[in-house]
Amino acid sequence: MTLLVALELMTDVIGNQHDGSGRNVPATVAVIGGTGHVGAALCQFLTARGNQVVSVSRSDRPAFDDPGIERFRVDVLARSMGPLPTKAHSAIICPWVQDAGDFAPGSWIDRLVTGLVESGTRSVVYLSTMWVYGDSPTGLLTESTRVGTTNPYGAAHAANEVAVESSAQSLGIDVTIFRMANLVGPDPFFGDREKISFAHELMEMAVTERRIVLRSPASTPRNMLPRTLFHHDIEPFLDRQPVEGRVEIYNVGGRSTSTMMDLAVRTARIAEQHHGHMVEIAHPVESTPQPGFHLDTSKIRSLAGPGMDDLTGELSMVLQDVVACATGTSVEGARK
Repeated sequence: MTLLVALELMTDVIGNQHDGSGRNVPATVAVIGGTGHVGAALCQFLTARGNQVVSVSRSDRPAFDDPGIERFRVDVLARSMGPLPTKAHSAIICPWVQDAGDFAPGSWIDRLVTGLVESGTRSVVYLSTMWVYGDSPTGLLTESTRVGTTNPYGAAHAANEVAVESSAQSLGIDVTIFRMANLVGPDPFFGDREKISFAHELMEMAVTERRIVLRSPASTPRNMLPRTLFHHDIEPFLDRQPVEGRVEIYNVGGRSTSTMMDLAVRTARIAEQHHGHMVEIAHPVESTPQPGFHLDTSKIRSLAGPGMDDLTGELSMVLQDVVACATGTSVEGARK
């Protein structure tokens, strides 16, 4: 086999599938939790870049406008999950729950990954959280920093990481774990949600009440991950050739640590530009500033390269979600 032929075959394995007639079609990606805050926008991003997309979730609602996103109903917490999408080149697991108690670690993640592999999936990306480093992380947080959680949410993610890692060896799949910072960006199903992201919550207060009330002290450190940057960072993992048994862990976040007050101020300024009124910011009194941390994202940067770290731009799109919901118009109408 010549080098050129080998490279062509590798390209087929990485980015395409055959439809039975020898023609190449874009690789299929299954998004588990495809209607959640992370998953819904990810499905839209994937179909826009040419992937065939299967959104896997517990219910048939809400519905995507994009006919290129196939819906597949599965309750991953059920003991008998049933069949999973077939011929998915890779799967992205995006856990999103109403209550951290629903996130209790258990056999569901093992059943899910096993079912995916039996359906033909060879590559799995698990979206974890930087909060596996603890409730109040301090100092430099690298991928080798000791995992130590004190809350059910972080503990469940840490347990799921272990389960997915073990699947790499036992099932012979390629596993990537993203320890994500706080994601900020628009949500296509914002108007249908009972529980919304904290950035949407702040923006909704700024727009409708002209007052933001923080539950955390003003100096509480936060790393904000713009959704566009997250989508940029996940791309290299969607198209590369799977390696049996490989496990890689990456911190995924913005380039610097901010605070809850900084996020509130940014949100207030955008809302003020929209409605022309001052937005008040209230927060708990604190005697001393909270200790800070730095989420080291140099590993993902070395692989994915520079991406757009535009938090203000993402908050502006969050505003469009809030305005569209309040006025009963489409997001496209709110942008005009």
